Amino acid sequence: MGSSVVVGIASTKFLGVMVLAFAPSTLFKLYYFRMYLFIILLGVFNGLFFLPVVLSIIGPAVDEKECIEKEKDHKAMIKVARAEREASGKPSLVISADKYD
Repeated sequence: MGSSVVVGIASTKFLGVMVLAFAPSTLFKLYYFRMYLFIILLGVFNGLFFLPVVLSIIGPAVDEKECIEKEKDHKAMIKVARAEREASGKPSLVISADKYD
């Protein structure tokens, strides 16, 4: 999630603004470079720090029943796959799956 935000900012906005930093005109440096850089940094903070924290606080609660059901289904699938593999006589690629028993 965060990597796409960083890449999008670095490849488009930040590189474009850095050109303005080397402008000979004080007008460009003062009004365009500083203002636009501040807007970019505010957007980075918003996208990487503020919104994820706020959305994790006000987001939906974790459904514990659903998590337990998914874990049970996963364990059952592993047992079925192990039984099918043993019945077929193929060598097992799994070294140890004892934690799923």
